[in-house]
Amino acid sequence: MSLRTRIALTFLLLLTAVLAAALGSVSFANRVNAKHAVKRQLESNRRLLTLAARGVADDYAFREAVAERDTNTLVSALENGGTRIGAAMVVLTSLDGQVLAASGSRAAVGAHFPIESLQRDATSPESAPSVMVDNGKIYQLVAVEVKSPLPVAWIIMGFELDQDAANGLKKISGLTVSLLMHSGDIWEDVVTSDPVRALGAPIREIAPQPIEATGVERPEAKHTLERSLADARAPFERLTNTLFWIAGVSLIGFGWAAFWIARNITRPLQELTESVHQIRGGTYDVALKLQRSDELGVLAEGLQLMQSAVMSRDQSIRRLAYEDPLTGLMNRTAFSDNLREALAAAAGSSIGVAVINLNRFRRINEHLGYSVGDAVLANVASRLTSVPSVTSSVARLAADQFAAFTRLRNPKDLQAWGTSLLLALSEAVVVEAQPIDISATIGLAASLADAPAADDLLRCADLALEQARREKRPLAMYEEALHSATRDQLSLLGELRHAVEHDELRLFFQPKIELATGRVTGAEVLLRWQHPSRGLLMPAAFIPFAEQTGFIRRMTRWTLDRAIAQAAGWHRAGNSLPLAVNVSADDIADVRFDARVASLLTRHQLPPSLLTLELTESGFIEDPNQALSMLDALAALGVNLSIDDFGTGYSSLSHLARMPANEVKIDRSFVQGLESDAEYAAVVRSAIDMGHSLGMKVVAEGIETDVAAQRLRAFGCDIAQGYLYARPMPCEALEIWLEGKERIPIVVVPIGFNVDEVTDTVVLATY
Repeated sequence: MSLRTRIALTFLLLLTAVLAAALGSVSFANRVNAKHAVKRQLESNRRLLTLAARGVADDYAFREAVAERDTNTLVSALENGGTRIGAAMVVLTSLDGQVLAASGSRAAVGAHFPIESLQRDATSPESAPSVMVDNGKIYQLVAVEVKSPLPVAWIIMGFELDQDAANGLKKISGLTVSLLMHSGDIWEDVVTSDPVRALGAPIREIAPQPIEATGVERPEAKHTLERSLADARAPFERLTNTLFWIAGVSLIGFGWAAFWIARNITRPLQELTESVHQIRGGTYDVALKLQRSDELGVLAEGLQLMQSAVMSRDQSIRRLAYEDPLTGLMNRTAFSDNLREALAAAAGSSIGVAVINLNRFRRINEHLGYSVGDAVLANVASRLTSVPSVTSSVARLAADQFAAFTRLRNPKDLQAWGTSLLLALSEAVVVEAQPIDISATIGLAASLADAPAADDLLRCADLALEQARREKRPLAMYEEALHSATRDQLSLLGELRHAVEHDELRLFFQPKIELATGRVTGAEVLLRWQHPSRGLLMPAAFIPFAEQTGFIRRMTRWTLDRAIAQAAGWHRAGNSLPLAVNVSADDIADVRFDARVASLLTRHQLPPSLLTLELTESGFIEDPNQALSMLDALAALGVNLSIDDFGTGYSSLSHLARMPANEVKIDRSFVQGLESDAEYAAVVRSAIDMGHSLGMKVVAEGIETDVAAQRLRAFGCDIAQGYLYARPMPCEALEIWLEGKERIPIVVVPIGFNVDEVTDTVVLATY
């Protein structure tokens, strides 16, 4: 039921209740008034009779006659008193009811007159009128004491309720008045104001309202008020009809007014309700046309303000949900949605996706401040959006990572498109008049005919980006082999933890030979994984993943612990052999790494000079100052340091000159090109000369032929390592291989440091 209907019905029900109460009150008043009129007339008769009787009783001569029992005088006085008021019966009785004199009554002198009830009525003026039937006639009686000065007698005086009395009551009440006498089992009319019944006609249907009167003598008497039903109903029906007409007109008018008021109230509410439904459905630009100055107008104004606030908050939420606040580009969610729509609308054409990562961006924030970093990001976003192919399809995925997609005419155009993105980022960014060189690494992927999902395509570009990072290339394209390798690596982390905890890793050793003499100078420790289901895995199968996940630190600690323990065992046996262990950039970034190494050396009692730590140039590219500080700390322990894969990194010569390294290792890619490329020979010769000029020994790895060994010996290379001399082998095989081999003399310097001075912890070797 609508609000309008409820309001109108409420008003109509209230009006109906008021009219019903009015009609009921009128009907009830009509029924009661006639009854009260008869009672008032009888009460008036009783007061008149009482006054007359008291007048006689108070007469001195009458009291003298009562005392003297002068019957004639008494009768005369009774007749005179009754005549003055028209009383039909006057009786004088003794206190016990014996008749002393009578006028108008058949009661004989000396007979008993029933005065008990009259005596009670005399003392209770609120009692009903007393009547008596005498000789077929009905009288209304009152009793008054005669005092001289004490009560000596009673005067009973009464009116006859005859035809004239009935007619008079009829005039007063407007109803037929009948005086009835109970005779046997029936009531008989004594007097009636109905002329038809007075002639003995059969009684018509009546609606009696009997009024009982106290009788003083049997038979019992009653008077009734009667009226013909038709006559009684006629004026009431006229009044009722009039009232019903008034009620009907009132209901119609009131109903129209109620619906009009309800309509004026509910119509604006309906408009507001419709607006609320639209706002709830997400439509916030609803125009509210309600212009009122009352409370509904205030409500509409409040709703409009709320609508504006909700719309503003919704727009803010949408911006936060789909837009990067710094650059104004799409975020990952919006990019995925747009890419999904582009793939659906591609109609068989290829979509290229690029994931772009800024190199060394963290250093910009650390050294130049976050405000400069934010300016760089905004500039990069502007450059990417200026590339025509990706104007509206660039997103910022993470702090220093962006993404873009474009429609390719041919999937072969993917690399050219990626190169155009690199060119857009090739120039330095100028912030506060300071040029900042930036570089990026990009992973590319293209959708083929089967139209992969947006998330899958973005993940493929991510895999290509990781491949480019590992290979230190500015750009790489996704290949199916990357996906397979990634699937295999998903379970590696848990398996690597298991491998470390259950000693599934194996140490292999590859000897290092002095080129000038052929003597053994030491061995490099290489890691292998004896996988329970995949067999013996080479480092390339799990080391890159360990570096990506940060698990490489734990693996390095395990390797150092086992390698130092083995070297210490050989040293105690008198067969000292220097060992070289590879460490990663994450290890150099560990501020407690020197303390861990010192603790292991102390625990296994290995002279520091028998341990060499090999690290690549990338280990100090990210944070050269911190890396150099750590290398200085390690060198202070007496540990030898070696720069691995020399020539493949991007470090400056100034950093190289400051490094406390003892040797450099020329990467195998240069060594293996000695025989076929003169340029490689020049690079190798220059690297050897530079290493010597810096006071370092030079190690060449990856030597597989005598020709390469001879050329390296001619260039002055110090130490050789490669398959030409020995392949990596387990500990037992190395011990057999070393039998009969000449080693270079080793001068062992005992541990010259106090581990407590290096660190304040006692569990440094825990991994």
